[in-house]
Amino acid sequence: MKKYSFRTLLILMSIISFAHAESNDQQKIQDTSAAAKYFEDKLNFTAGPGSVKKVSEKQLDGIIIDLRKKEHFDKGHIPGAINIPFDKYDGFEGTQTEFPELSKNKINYLYCYELLCNLSQKAAKKFASLGYPVKEVEGGFKGWEEHNYPIEK
Repeated sequence: MKKYSFRTLLILMSIISFAHAESNDQQKIQDTSAAAKYFEDKLNFTAGPGSVKKVSEKQLDGIIIDLRKKEHFDKGHIPGAINIPFDKYDGFEGTQTEFPELSKNKINYLYCYELLCNLSQKAAKKFASLGYPVKEVEGGFKGWEEHNYPIEK
């Protein structure tokens, strides 16, 4: 009988140990609180082409800022966008502190060339540090074009 009880106890301890190890593995997979915060921040600081289309159509308040070179802006841009070309402002890494085209009372939607272009991130960092509310447009101008949204010239 004691042999049977000892064996049962060993089995139970193994099950408990396995369950504990499995729960620790799940904790190591991801910090879900940090993930929730990350995606909350992502929603607060980025916008997709659909949201920007609403701004372009005046259904949503904001200013659309094209950060590409003027020559590219002139070939085509999101309707209603204002051009603040990166090459005029040292790639937004210079000492410029005033950007009169931006608003401190509205979201400034920033876009550059494409998804992997980091101009909008550099500009967003610069503008936000100066008190301008910003959102990066994910996908840039190429993302806009891929949605077959209208282009202004």
